[in-house]
Amino acid sequence: MPQATSDGELSGAPDAETPIPELDGGPQRVGKADRKSARNAPERRCIATMERRPQGEMIRFVLGPDNQVVPDIAARLPGRGAWVTASVDTLRQAIKRGAFARAFKAQAKAGPDLAAQTEELLVKGLLNMIGMAKRAGELTLGFEQVREAVRSVRPACLMAAANASEDQRNKVLALVRGLYGPQPGESPKDARLPPVVACFSDEELGMALGRERVVHACLKQGRIAHAWMGELARLSGFRGVWLPGWQPASAPDTGASDKGASGQDIEDSKAQDSGGDPPDSRA
Repeated sequence: MPQATSDGELSGAPDAETPIPELDGGPQRVGKADRKSARNAPERRCIATMERRPQGEMIRFVLGPDNQVVPDIAARLPGRGAWVTASVDTLRQAIKRGAFARAFKAQAKAGPDLAAQTEELLVKGLLNMIGMAKRAGELTLGFEQVREAVRSVRPACLMAAANASEDQRNKVLALVRGLYGPQPGESPKDARLPPVVACFSDEELGMALGRERVVHACLKQGRIAHAWMGELARLSGFRGVWLPGWQPASAPDTGASDKGASGQDIEDSKAQDSGGDPPDSRA
């Protein structure tokens, strides 16, 4: 029987009845066709739950030179990797059950801050992506500018700083609901409301976008927005991401705790402060 170590991993050989988690063969080279077609997205088996999921819903981990488990957010680090569903609870389960040691067949060291480290890297990647969107001209910043932009075309998503003024946020959301919410006689399922991201502070957004602070922004439909939404889905397993009631219909249930690895949460009270109750379906 494996013995638990002080860092939460298991030492020794696993029981004969314990499934051996599988590793990948190293970073995958993704071609243009793979990027364009979800049908070509590979599936991986989670070393904690042993369930297979699309790779985009999971996080890859590799072993460092000192056998330290390292998050590989972009899935590009050399060596064989172990995959875990993008969820703080599942990651903690993998650590507690010694899944990394079994997968790597080594004394893998998964520290107590691994979940927080993973969340931090996801946030860093997301903020870098919106900086890229700004440089590409696909991001609109500012209260009045966002209101003008949503009148012209439906955005991929809206961003409201976690510490945004409720009054200004509600004015933006009321306008969006009027433009893209269900019209008289329509079913709520016909709504085309864009999702609203509310997990970054105005200082975090400002730092990523070269300003002192950013409170309101909207992202145009396009390649960057598609990739950004996918990364937000992964982050949602570690912290609250969406303004309550304004999440995309495709948002997966990743099993995130009420408070993620960093303890950050989006208060349920914002559901009443968001200007109403949007329908659950989003396009």
